[in-house]
Amino acid sequence: MFKLTLVTPEKRLVIDQEIDEVTAPAFKGELNILPGHAPLITTLETGVLRYKLKGQAEQKVAISWGYCQVSPQGVNILAEYAAAPVDLQIEDLKKALAEAERKLSTESLDEEQWAEAQREVAKARTGMEIFPGTWT
Repeated sequence: MFKLTLVTPEKRLVIDQEIDEVTAPAFKGELNILPGHAPLITTLETGVLRYKLKGQAEQKVAISWGYCQVSPQGVNILAEYAAAPVDLQIEDLKKALAEAERKLSTESLDEEQWAEAQREVAKARTGMEIFPGTWT
């Protein structure tokens, strides 16, 4: 059996569920993982994690930075942040994106504040990606 576990420091989204495949936003591009994949550990970037539970349709989760471990038993993902479509509201994402972009363009930010605003832009855009037809 090939299983997926997806957790954040605050919640457990998927625990030991049998899967057909996972596509993760790895550090240097998308990583498609199928049963029999070579073992590896890599970092993840903010992006959309796609997975198919055994015999089900593809599911999407917006994730931020984290780690992915692939073993013969499955895939373990520890992300700083993860949200399924049910956890997100389009209007909230649009507001967060507008606020982060405003900070970047109008405020004098130190390096840490600038990096945080960039992360917020990426999280909001990623959240919007899991909703079809929301980009304007």
